[in-house]
Amino acid sequence: MVIEADDPNWSQSQLETLSQGDLFAAAPEEDLEKIPFTFRYKFRCDHFDCTGHELSCTDWEMGQSWRSWRKTYGDQWEQKFRQRYETELIEQRDTHFYVGTIHQHPSAWIIVGLFYPPFPPDDEQAEMFGG
Repeated sequence: MVIEADDPNWSQSQLETLSQGDLFAAAPEEDLEKIPFTFRYKFRCDHFDCTGHELSCTDWEMGQSWRSWRKTYGDQWEQKFRQRYETELIEQRDTHFYVGTIHQHPSAWIIVGLFYPPFPPDDEQAEMFGG
């Protein structure tokens, strides 16, 4: 996992997008807080000649974890964050990435969500892979 500081403020174009109203809904009471970090995963896929990938992760749960844990853990939020998203989900769960693109950059892939069921029991895993 790569965590890098990002601009803590919205750009002018982002602010304009955020300020667009909805004709049928009330405006939010608070402005959306910008997360001042970017989160990315480095990984290799199962393709035989894969040299590695590095994709930005925009998973909603990660953002909410940051918002909660920076209040709960203060300067130690990153340790808890890495424990969850780098250690627990990668080493202790059968984590998969939901990937997609965004309209403005249709050829740039990002991780839009995480799916992390428990690993199947060894005998069930052997059946799945012909063992």
